Amino acid sequence: MKKLIILIVLIGVTLGAPLISQQQAEAELPKYTPEQRWERASSQLTVSFVASIAYAKSMGQSAEQLGEYIAKLFSPGWGEPGSGTLNIIRGVNRNFMMFTKSEFEITESSDVSVTGRSNRPWARYFGEDKTWYGVTLEEFDTVMMVFHSLLAEYLGLEFKYEIKDDWLYMTFSQTK
Repeated sequence: MKKLIILIVLIGVTLGAPLISQQQAEAELPKYTPEQRWERASSQLTVSFVASIAYAKSMGQSAEQLGEYIAKLFSPGWGEPGSGTLNIIRGVNRNFMMFTKSEFEITESSDVSVTGRSNRPWARYFGEDKTWYGVTLEEFDTVMMVFHSLLAEYLGLEFKYEIKDDWLYMTFSQTK
């Protein structure tokens, strides 16, 4: 009888071992490359903006009003009010570098103005219908442009922008 019990236990362990190891393997977390992690962070950054816009809309606020709020909140971190610094373009570039597949370059520069262009790397998340979680790409771009416009104003600069052939052109100019 003892031998039978031992035999049954051994058979049970032998047959159950693969199931136990399979369950343990399923509980392991996957490993991600730095590129995969950056892509995840980029998509989460974009969807966080989208969530902010969706929330503002649910509270009866527009994309413009959200851009105004964000500018008021963060502009003091960009330098002295009225400083007229054209280094703003470096900060914009740094912020846009958070998005994967970001392309940003200075297309014109002088002592009084600087123009940069970006491929709008967030746009690809919006898909063919240009809507993500009820927020349009146009609303997203509006928040970005209102923010940059008011940031420029805070720094004593003029701001102009244009979206042309899916590229965003931004010009910051010192006021006279």
